[in-house]
Amino acid sequence: MTHRLLRTTAVALTAAAALTLTACGGGGGGGKGDGDGKSDQAAATASDAPPGGAGEDSAGKGAKKGDACAPADVKVEARPAKKPAGALLLVATAKKECTAYGFPFLRFDKDQATADMDAASKPKEPVRLAPGKAAYAGVRPTSPDGGTAREAKALSIGLQAANGDPVEGGEVPAALPGGKLRIDDSVRTSYWVASEAAALGG
Repeated sequence: MTHRLLRTTAVALTAAAALTLTACGGGGGGGKGDGDGKSDQAAATASDAPPGGAGEDSAGKGAKKGDACAPADVKVEARPAKKPAGALLLVATAKKECTAYGFPFLRFDKDQATADMDAASKPKEPVRLAPGKAAYAGVRPTSPDGGTAREAKALSIGLQAANGDPVEGGEVPAALPGGKLRIDDSVRTSYWVASEAAALGG
């Protein structure tokens, strides 16, 4: 009887040990589950973060969009200049805040090429315009060695982006004073500048 009791007790202890090991194994699974829990938490944290991370989000918000004057942003007029004789003054008045970069691309009639520009007239900084303010450019239509002169009857003006490329939106028509302008192959324009005097070399 005693021998049978000891044997039964041994079997019971063995079974208990097996159950304990199984439980430990389950604990190991639980440990793995804890690891997965950490991964899930990290994934949740990542999903809560702004796309691309805070740095990229800040950079995106801080990125400056193009501010060049577009054809729809300005009204361009061509006026006769008091001096020098025969010169033309272009006046670009802003309808909204924008920047007049570079110089106007001048196309007379249906010419394939645009007029040249006067490099010496380039300002230190592009002209920033508030609504109602104007940028100016002077046009010298002829010169003594400019070749055969002709009468142009139409003028269209293209605007520049900050990198010198034409701004999208096409060209702006500007009526010529008296409906015509005598030009030759030397016709050129100044850069957009902040005053009439600077545009006309005064």
